[in-house]
Amino acid sequence: MRRGGENISGFEMERSFAAHPDIEEVAVHAVFSDLSEDEVKVTAILRNDSDLTEEALCRWAIDRVPYYAVPCFIEFRETLPRSPVGRILKYKLRDDGVTATTWDRIIAGVTFDKR
Repeated sequence: MRRGGENISGFEMERSFAAHPDIEEVAVHAVFSDLSEDEVKVTAILRNDSDLTEEALCRWAIDRVPYYAVPCFIEFRETLPRSPVGRILKYKLRDDGVTATTWDRIIAGVTFDKR
């Protein structure tokens, strides 16, 4: 992915978010932006007993990923789209884009210092 002139490794981002104790499974992918380069979206499945919110996950990420990689969008789902061999179909998540259930960091007013 590319955002703000910076390259972002989806693999590294997924590894970071998978380390959160409330995340069962995660996909980090780009979504189209009308204004500039793509935006970062985290689509995740939570563990059964989790009460994690999207905002709490975003604030957790601020201290763990580079400032340019902090996701603008987060969405929790029950399942992720998969291929017949079980791989997550990120192109479908990208095509879904920002849905009615997607949390938006800008709208929520979550800001942080760019290191």
